[in-house]
Amino acid sequence: MPQPTDTLVRMSGIIGHEVVLRLLERTTERPAPGYLFHGPDGVGKREAARWFASKLLASDISHLTSHPDYILLKREEAARGIPVEAVRDLVARMHLTSARGGRKIAVIEDAEALNEAGMNALLKAVEEPDGAATFVFVAEQPDRLPATLRSRLVSIAFGPVASDELRAWLCMQTQDADAIERAVSAARGRPGLAKRLLTDPERWAARQASARALLVAMRSEPIGRALAEIERVGKSLNAAPDPETAWRDLLDEAERLLPEILADDPACFSRLAHGLILAHRFAGGPLSPHLALEWALLEPYHEGDIPSFLHPSYL
Repeated sequence: MPQPTDTLVRMSGIIGHEVVLRLLERTTERPAPGYLFHGPDGVGKREAARWFASKLLASDISHLTSHPDYILLKREEAARGIPVEAVRDLVARMHLTSARGGRKIAVIEDAEALNEAGMNALLKAVEEPDGAATFVFVAEQPDRLPATLRSRLVSIAFGPVASDELRAWLCMQTQDADAIERAVSAARGRPGLAKRLLTDPERWAARQASARALLVAMRSEPIGRALAEIERVGKSLNAAPDPETAWRDLLDEAERLLPEILADDPACFSRLAHGLILAHRFAGGPLSPHLALEWALLEPYHEGDIPSFLHPSYL
Protein backbone atom coordinates (compact mmCIF):
# COMPACT_ATOMS: atom_id res chain seq x y z
CA MET A 1 0.00 0.00 0.00
CA PRO A 2 1.45 3.44 -0.93
CA GLN A 3 2.53 5.66 1.92
CA PRO A 4 2.52 9.50 2.01
CA THR A 5 6.31 9.66 2.35
CA ASP A 6 7.03 12.93 0.53
CA THR A 7 9.06 15.12 2.90
CA LEU A 8 7.06 18.27 2.21
CA VAL A 9 3.77 16.42 2.77
CA ARG A 10 5.01 14.92 6.04
CA MET A 11 6.17 18.30 7.31
CA SER A 12 2.97 20.12 6.30
CA GLY A 13 0.55 17.45 7.53
CA ILE A 14 -1.50 17.99 4.36
CA ILE A 15 -2.45 14.90 2.38
CA GLY A 16 -2.30 14.59 -1.38
CA HIS A 17 -1.38 18.05 -2.67
CA GLU A 18 2.38 17.79 -3.21
CA VAL A 19 2.38 19.68 -6.53
CA VAL A 20 0.36 22.58 -5.11
CA LEU A 21 2.52 22.82 -1.99
CA ARG A 22 5.72 22.91 -4.02
CA LEU A 23 4.28 25.60 -6.28
CA LEU A 24 3.32 27.72 -3.27
CA GLU A 25 6.68 27.15 -1.62
CA ARG A 26 8.40 28.65 -4.66
CA THR A 27 6.33 31.85 -4.37
CA THR A 28 7.16 32.66 -0.75
CA GLU A 29 10.00 35.02 -1.68
CA ARG A 30 7.79 37.17 -3.92
CA PRO A 31 4.15 36.33 -3.18
CA ALA A 32 1.21 37.84 -5.03
CA PRO A 33 -1.10 40.30 -3.22
CA GLY A 34 -3.96 37.80 -3.26
CA TYR A 35 -4.71 34.10 -3.68
CA LEU A 36 -7.91 32.07 -3.99
CA PHE A 37 -7.72 28.52 -2.61
CA HIS A 38 -10.80 26.62 -3.74
CA GLY A 39 -12.11 23.07 -3.70
CA PRO A 40 -14.61 20.77 -1.97
CA ASP A 41 -15.18 20.77 1.78
CA GLY A 42 -12.61 18.69 3.66
CA VAL A 43 -10.13 18.45 0.80
CA GLY A 44 -7.35 20.32 2.64
CA LYS A 45 -7.50 23.90 1.33
CA ARG A 46 -7.91 25.49 4.79
CA GLU A 47 -4.93 23.56 6.12
CA ALA A 48 -2.95 24.59 3.04
CA ALA A 49 -3.84 28.26 3.62
CA ARG A 50 -2.54 28.09 7.19
CA TRP A 51 0.59 26.27 6.05
CA PHE A 52 1.20 28.91 3.35
CA ALA A 53 0.70 31.71 5.88
CA SER A 54 3.23 30.12 8.22
CA LYS A 55 5.73 29.91 5.36
CA LEU A 56 5.23 33.56 4.41
CA LEU A 57 5.70 34.61 8.03
CA ALA A 58 8.61 32.21 8.63
CA SER A 59 6.70 30.94 11.65
CA ASP A 60 6.06 27.49 13.04
CA ILE A 61 2.49 26.58 12.11
CA SER A 62 1.75 25.58 15.72
CA HIS A 63 2.37 29.21 16.75
CA LEU A 64 0.54 30.79 13.82
CA THR A 65 -2.63 31.86 15.64
CA SER A 66 -0.61 33.92 18.12
CA HIS A 67 1.54 35.60 15.46
CA PRO A 68 0.84 39.38 15.48
CA ASP A 69 1.00 39.64 11.68
CA TYR A 70 -1.49 36.84 10.99
CA ILE A 71 -5.23 37.55 10.78
CA LEU A 72 -7.89 34.88 10.31
CA LEU A 73 -11.41 35.85 9.26
CA LYS A 74 -14.15 33.25 8.93
CA ARG A 75 -17.87 32.74 9.29
CA GLU A 76 -18.85 32.09 12.88
CA GLU A 77 -20.61 28.80 13.56
CA ALA A 78 -24.36 29.04 12.86
CA ALA A 79 -23.93 32.51 11.29
CA ARG A 80 -25.28 33.10 7.79
CA GLY A 81 -22.46 35.37 6.68
CA ILE A 82 -19.38 37.39 7.63
CA PRO A 83 -20.24 40.87 8.99
CA VAL A 84 -18.88 43.78 6.97
CA GLU A 85 -17.63 45.34 10.24
CA ALA A 86 -15.27 42.38 10.69
CA VAL A 87 -14.02 42.84 7.13
CA ARG A 88 -13.35 46.55 7.63
CA ASP A 89 -11.48 45.80 10.85
CA LEU A 90 -9.32 43.26 8.99
CA VAL A 91 -8.54 45.74 6.20
CA ALA A 92 -7.59 48.42 8.74
CA ARG A 93 -5.28 46.02 10.56
CA MET A 94 -3.65 44.96 7.29
CA HIS A 95 -2.70 48.60 6.65
CA LEU A 96 -0.77 48.81 9.92
CA THR A 97 2.99 48.34 9.96
CA SER A 98 4.12 44.76 10.48
CA ALA A 99 4.76 44.03 14.15
CA ARG A 100 7.89 42.05 13.27
CA GLY A 101 9.08 44.00 10.26
CA GLY A 102 8.04 41.37 7.72
CA ARG A 103 4.84 40.46 5.92
CA LYS A 104 1.23 40.65 7.07
CA ILE A 105 -1.06 37.77 6.10
CA ALA A 106 -4.86 37.62 6.12
CA VAL A 107 -6.67 34.33 5.55
CA ILE A 108 -10.38 34.71 4.73
CA GLU A 109 -12.13 31.36 5.11
CA ASP A 110 -15.69 30.80 3.86
CA ALA A 111 -15.09 33.66 1.43
CA GLU A 112 -18.40 33.03 -0.34
CA ALA A 113 -20.13 34.03 2.93
CA LEU A 114 -18.97 37.63 2.48
CA ASN A 115 -21.72 40.09 1.61
CA GLU A 116 -21.43 42.63 -1.20
CA ALA A 117 -20.05 45.39 1.03
CA GLY A 118 -17.44 43.04 2.49
CA MET A 119 -16.33 41.84 -0.93
CA ASN A 120 -16.03 45.42 -2.18
CA ALA A 121 -13.89 46.39 0.81
CA LEU A 122 -11.55 43.46 0.17
CA LEU A 123 -11.49 44.13 -3.57
CA LYS A 124 -10.15 47.62 -2.92
CA ALA A 125 -7.55 46.23 -0.48
CA VAL A 126 -6.33 43.71 -3.08
CA GLU A 127 -6.38 46.30 -5.89
CA GLU A 128 -4.30 48.75 -3.83
CA PRO A 129 -2.17 46.41 -1.71
CA ASP A 130 0.36 47.35 0.87
CA GLY A 131 3.64 45.93 -0.41
CA ALA A 132 3.94 43.62 2.59
CA ALA A 133 0.32 42.40 2.64
CA THR A 134 -1.00 39.12 1.26
CA PHE A 135 -4.65 38.04 1.27
CA VAL A 136 -5.59 34.35 0.99
CA PHE A 137 -9.26 33.66 0.22
CA VAL A 138 -10.59 30.15 0.85
CA ALA A 139 -13.85 29.07 -0.81
CA GLU A 140 -15.82 25.99 -1.76
CA GLN A 141 -17.82 27.89 -4.40
CA PRO A 142 -15.45 30.44 -5.95
CA ASP A 143 -18.01 31.48 -8.56
CA ARG A 144 -19.99 33.15 -5.77
CA LEU A 145 -17.21 35.72 -5.51
CA PRO A 146 -17.52 38.60 -7.99
CA ALA A 147 -15.48 38.23 -11.17
CA THR A 148 -13.74 41.54 -10.47
CA LEU A 149 -12.31 40.09 -7.26
CA ARG A 150 -11.49 36.64 -8.67
CA SER A 151 -9.58 38.20 -11.57
CA ARG A 152 -7.14 39.82 -9.13
CA LEU A 153 -6.37 36.62 -7.24
CA VAL A 154 -4.05 33.74 -8.08
CA SER A 155 -6.40 30.77 -8.34
CA ILE A 156 -5.22 27.54 -6.67
CA ALA A 157 -7.51 24.52 -7.09
CA PHE A 158 -7.55 21.66 -4.57
CA GLY A 159 -9.01 18.47 -5.99
CA PRO A 160 -9.92 15.14 -4.39
CA VAL A 161 -7.08 13.03 -2.98
CA ALA A 162 -6.45 9.64 -4.59
CA SER A 163 -8.17 6.78 -2.76
CA ASP A 164 -4.92 4.85 -2.22
CA GLU A 165 -3.25 7.85 -0.63
CA LEU A 166 -6.28 8.59 1.51
CA ARG A 167 -6.45 4.94 2.60
CA ALA A 168 -2.75 4.93 3.51
CA TRP A 169 -3.22 8.05 5.63
CA LEU A 170 -6.26 6.60 7.42
CA CYS A 171 -4.26 3.46 8.22
CA MET A 172 -2.13 5.70 10.42
CA GLN A 173 -5.26 6.64 12.38
CA THR A 174 -6.76 3.18 12.93
CA GLN A 175 -6.32 -0.51 12.13
CA ASP A 176 -10.06 -1.07 11.54
CA ALA A 177 -10.02 -2.03 7.84
CA ASP A 178 -13.82 -1.97 7.47
CA ALA A 179 -14.08 1.51 9.00
CA ILE A 180 -11.31 2.74 6.71
CA GLU A 181 -13.06 1.43 3.60
CA ARG A 182 -16.37 3.01 4.65
CA ALA A 183 -14.64 6.35 5.22
CA VAL A 184 -12.76 6.20 1.89
CA SER A 185 -15.99 5.39 0.04
CA ALA A 186 -18.07 8.10 1.72
CA ALA A 187 -15.42 10.85 1.70
CA ARG A 188 -14.72 10.67 -2.05
CA GLY A 189 -11.19 12.02 -1.81
CA ARG A 190 -11.61 14.47 1.08
CA PRO A 191 -9.28 13.72 4.02
CA GLY A 192 -11.04 16.07 6.44
CA LEU A 193 -14.39 14.41 5.84
CA ALA A 194 -12.85 10.93 5.99
CA LYS A 195 -11.36 11.66 9.40
CA ARG A 196 -14.66 13.03 10.71
CA LEU A 197 -16.46 9.91 9.54
CA LEU A 198 -13.79 7.66 11.03
CA THR A 199 -13.88 9.32 14.44
CA ASP A 200 -17.68 9.71 14.54
CA PRO A 201 -19.26 6.61 12.92
CA GLU A 202 -22.66 7.37 14.44
CA ARG A 203 -22.73 10.69 12.60
CA TRP A 204 -21.88 8.91 9.36
CA ALA A 205 -24.63 6.32 9.87
CA ALA A 206 -27.20 9.02 10.66
CA ARG A 207 -26.16 11.05 7.63
CA GLN A 208 -26.44 8.03 5.35
CA ALA A 209 -29.87 7.07 6.71
CA SER A 210 -31.21 10.63 6.31
CA ALA A 211 -29.87 10.97 2.76
CA ARG A 212 -31.28 7.59 1.72
CA ALA A 213 -34.70 8.37 3.22
CA LEU A 214 -34.77 11.73 1.45
CA LEU A 215 -33.92 10.28 -1.97
CA VAL A 216 -36.37 7.40 -1.61
CA ALA A 217 -39.12 9.85 -0.67
CA MET A 218 -38.28 12.18 -3.57
CA ARG A 219 -38.77 9.43 -6.14
CA SER A 220 -41.98 8.12 -4.63
CA GLU A 221 -45.65 8.86 -5.06
CA PRO A 222 -47.66 10.69 -3.90
CA ILE A 223 -45.67 13.91 -4.22
CA GLY A 224 -47.03 15.14 -0.90
CA ARG A 225 -44.95 12.55 0.94
CA ALA A 226 -41.77 13.80 -0.72
CA LEU A 227 -42.56 17.45 0.03
CA ALA A 228 -43.25 16.55 3.65
CA GLU A 229 -39.90 14.73 3.91
CA ILE A 230 -38.05 17.70 2.39
CA GLU A 231 -39.74 20.04 4.87
CA ARG A 232 -38.90 17.73 7.78
CA VAL A 233 -35.24 17.49 6.75
CA GLY A 234 -35.04 21.22 6.15
CA LYS A 235 -36.38 22.10 9.60
CA SER A 236 -34.00 19.63 11.26
CA LEU A 237 -30.88 20.83 9.44
CA ASN A 238 -31.71 24.53 9.69
CA ALA A 239 -32.01 24.08 13.47
CA ALA A 240 -28.58 22.39 13.74
CA PRO A 241 -25.75 24.25 15.55
CA ASP A 242 -24.01 24.69 12.18
CA PRO A 243 -26.70 24.50 9.46
CA GLU A 244 -24.29 24.92 6.55
CA THR A 245 -22.12 21.96 7.56
CA ALA A 246 -25.18 19.85 8.35
CA TRP A 247 -26.64 20.55 4.90
CA ARG A 248 -23.35 19.90 3.12
CA ASP A 249 -22.91 16.57 4.91
CA LEU A 250 -26.40 15.44 3.89
CA LEU A 251 -26.07 16.66 0.30
CA ASP A 252 -22.66 15.01 -0.11
CA GLU A 253 -24.09 11.67 0.98
CA ALA A 254 -27.18 12.12 -1.21
CA GLU A 255 -24.93 12.71 -4.23
CA ARG A 256 -22.98 9.55 -3.41
CA LEU A 257 -26.15 7.46 -3.06
CA LEU A 258 -27.96 8.95 -6.07
CA PRO A 259 -26.61 6.47 -8.69
CA GLU A 260 -27.50 3.52 -6.46
CA ILE A 261 -31.07 4.61 -5.69
CA LEU A 262 -32.01 6.05 -9.09
CA ALA A 263 -30.02 3.87 -11.49
CA ASP A 264 -33.27 2.66 -13.12
CA ASP A 265 -34.81 6.13 -13.61
CA PRO A 266 -32.54 8.39 -15.73
CA ALA A 267 -35.04 11.26 -15.93
CA CYS A 268 -35.51 11.40 -12.16
CA PHE A 269 -31.75 10.98 -11.67
CA SER A 270 -31.00 14.00 -13.86
CA ARG A 271 -33.65 16.14 -12.18
CA LEU A 272 -32.55 15.34 -8.63
CA ALA A 273 -28.85 15.68 -9.50
CA HIS A 274 -29.59 19.21 -10.71
CA GLY A 275 -31.53 19.89 -7.52
CA LEU A 276 -28.63 18.71 -5.36
CA ILE A 277 -26.22 20.99 -7.24
CA LEU A 278 -28.51 23.97 -6.65
CA ALA A 279 -28.97 22.99 -3.00
CA HIS A 280 -25.18 22.98 -2.54
CA ARG A 281 -25.10 26.54 -3.85
CA PHE A 282 -27.75 27.54 -1.33
CA ALA A 283 -25.87 26.09 1.68
CA GLY A 284 -24.55 28.97 3.75
CA GLY A 285 -26.54 31.53 1.75
CA PRO A 286 -29.66 33.54 2.57
CA LEU A 287 -32.10 30.86 1.35
CA SER A 288 -32.54 27.33 2.66
CA PRO A 289 -31.31 24.50 0.37
CA HIS A 290 -34.67 22.74 0.76
CA LEU A 291 -36.11 25.24 -1.75
CA ALA A 292 -33.83 23.83 -4.46
CA LEU A 293 -34.91 20.28 -3.60
CA GLU A 294 -38.57 21.28 -3.80
CA TRP A 295 -37.96 22.87 -7.20
CA ALA A 296 -36.29 19.65 -8.46
CA LEU A 297 -39.27 17.64 -7.25
CA LEU A 298 -41.81 19.95 -8.89
CA GLU A 299 -39.87 20.51 -12.13
CA PRO A 300 -42.13 18.24 -14.25
CA TYR A 301 -45.07 20.46 -13.29
CA HIS A 302 -43.44 23.76 -14.28
CA GLU A 303 -41.79 22.61 -17.54
CA GLY A 304 -38.24 23.01 -16.26
CA ASP A 305 -38.25 26.80 -15.94
CA ILE A 306 -36.01 27.86 -13.07
CA PRO A 307 -37.67 30.39 -10.75
CA SER A 308 -35.81 33.70 -10.66
CA PHE A 309 -34.72 33.22 -7.05
CA LEU A 310 -33.11 29.87 -7.97
CA HIS A 311 -31.27 31.13 -11.03
CA PRO A 312 -27.44 30.97 -10.81
CA SER A 313 -27.16 34.69 -11.59
CA TYR A 314 -29.16 35.41 -8.44
CA LEU A 315 -26.92 33.19 -6.33
